[in-house]
Formats: sequence, C-alpha cells, structure tokens
Amino acid sequence: MTPLDDFDRAAAAVLTVVTAVRDDQWTLPTACADWDVRAVVNHLAHGNAKVAFWAGSGPPVPDGDYLGADRRAAFAASVAAARAVLAAPGLFTRQVTTPLGEVPGVFLVHMRVNEYLAHGWDIADATGQSRDLVPDLAGRALEQWRARFGSAPRQPGGPFGPEVEAPPGATEADRLAAFLGRKAVGG
Repeated sequence: MTPLDDFDRAAAAVLTVVTAVRDDQWTLPTACADWDVRAVVNHLAHGNAKVAFWAGSGPPVPDGDYLGADRRAAFAASVAAARAVLAAPGLFTRQVTTPLGEVPGVFLVHMRVNEYLAHGWDIADATGQSRDLVPDLAGRALEQWRARFGSAPRQPGGPFGPEVEAPPGATEADRLAAFLGRKAVGG
C-alpha cells in the first residue's frame, strides 16, 4: 500500500461518516469541547484547503466557513481537492513547510490521515455512528502519536488534552481518541 492508498481509505471512512450526518445533528457537541459537528467538519475542510498552501501550490488559506449551505458536497469537494494536490508528481520527496516545520511532502498525507481518523471519530461519536474507523490505520496513527508525544505533558489550550483511559473493549480508533484526550460524548 502507498501513502495515497492510506489517504483514500481514511478519506472514504470520514466521507461515509460526514455523509451520514443527519440535518438535525450538525449542532451536536463533540469531544472537541469548543466545536459542534459542523465546526469539526469545517475544520477538516479548512485543513484540506491548507494542503495546497503547505505543498507550495496555492495561496495562504484564511479561517472561515468552508462548507456553505451544502455541507456534505463541500466537504467531499475539499477531500478531492486535497487528494489532487497530494497526488502531484514529486511531492512526496520534496520538502514542504508546515506548522510543524520543514518536512518531506509525504508528511502532508500522514497529517490528513491522522486528522481524518481523529476528527472522523469525533463526528461518529457525536452522531451515534460506528467509531471503529479503519482499524489498521488507527493503530498506526496511535503509534505515530505515541512516538511524537511520548509521556510529555500536553499544553493547556492545545489541540489535544491529556490522555484518558480507553474504555473496556476499545477499538484501535477508540484507543487513538483516548490517547489524544478525547472522551466519548455520544455514548
């Protein structure tokens, strides 16, 4: 499997979750304390838009609404646009600038996969869908995050809270969410 295969699998999982969000669920709270379901999906769409900037093939991307009235279609279009950038010849081997510094372009794929898995879990949890998203990718993402964070304390106000205990019988995605400080809000 290639990194783009991983992207496609994670993107398909999160697209399935977003497509299944009912109209009455967009304002439900999520494990991301300050964001409802719509805000989490918008965050993912905004991140998808930033891929071109980070890859050096697009302008800076301001904060704002990336979903509009047709949230599902806008999100799907943002995934397709990000994938097109990620599939550009030579991207994986050249250096790109991200908020985490200079990294090989393939890191952009890993960033999106990790975001899709973490926030796909948030959306699935809030809307009562299966949180068991792409188990093998969730397991690898957990390994990557553990290597990155280790047991270092998480900064207050940062994107991830302190690790919480995963529930009994937790899936790989549940364990990933717990490591990132997420507690299920949807049961």
